[in-house]
Amino acid sequence: MSMVSNRPGYSIAAVSKLTGVSCHALRVWERRYGFPIPDRSISGHRRYDKEQVTALRHLADLSRSGQSIGELIAEYRAGALKIGEDSPASVEEKFAGSPVVDRLFEGDRASAEAMLDRLTERLPTIELVEQVLEPALVDVGERWFRGEAQVFQEHCATLTLHGRLLRMLDEARQNNPNPGRSIIIGAVKGDQHAGGVLMVSLAMELAGWRALSLGVDLPVEEYQKAVEIWRPDALALSFVLSRNINKRFRELSKIKQVPIFVGGRSIVNHQALARRHGLIPLTGSLRGSTTQLINEFEALRRRQLDPANPAG
Repeated sequence: MSMVSNRPGYSIAAVSKLTGVSCHALRVWERRYGFPIPDRSISGHRRYDKEQVTALRHLADLSRSGQSIGELIAEYRAGALKIGEDSPASVEEKFAGSPVVDRLFEGDRASAEAMLDRLTERLPTIELVEQVLEPALVDVGERWFRGEAQVFQEHCATLTLHGRLLRMLDEARQNNPNPGRSIIIGAVKGDQHAGGVLMVSLAMELAGWRALSLGVDLPVEEYQKAVEIWRPDALALSFVLSRNINKRFRELSKIKQVPIFVGGRSIVNHQALARRHGLIPLTGSLRGSTTQLINEFEALRRRQLDPANPAG
């Protein structure tokens, strides 16, 4: 049974972004399987704690490999499925966003950077992004949504976290001098959330691709021009907002030269719509989405080279 709580916690939208599980599925799992059972804010909104988010990320990844989510949750609730045993990081380390954001909101950027430096030494790059930087960016957005952040605090925190991602991206590019393939990455007009674009660009550089990042708030026709002139192997776009998403999908469906991958918080709830427009939705973790993108791309290439073998 859920409890009314004054603790901030994560909203259902934030949990959906962090886990790749749609808001609808989270509600269904709660009703059907008894997990997760979130607390409730004074206003009645669901609030999930860090342990629940950690468990949901793990359960969602296992379910994408073909295992029944009902059976997985039953095993977890019975104590037969342990979460996080494959990583030495504690729950606080996995979701270290709040302490970092606390320092940034206090104007103590030096302490926040020092915390990030220590975590950088302990965690591989993708784990640092998934377990620290992404939750920190979500935490900033959550505090803003709840009215717990001033504009100057949100700007300070976001710019610092983006700056860290940019430095990591620059290092990854230097260590990837001979990329095998290229991909254009960005966000469409009206969407100004740069975090997802930076994270996917970093992940693709680490995977040996050249990420041609075009930033955010760019009309689809500009992506069309970039595809025609630069001739990349693929196009990947982040959708944090769902405003005008049907219109944007229709515009994207006209780009035929490359496969188009779409990810981000809004795609979790619009997967079928994306597929109807010939787009490939990515809804897992950063690591899972990167693997899916590369696997889907290679499968498409095999089908193009051998049309007689549709299975690839």
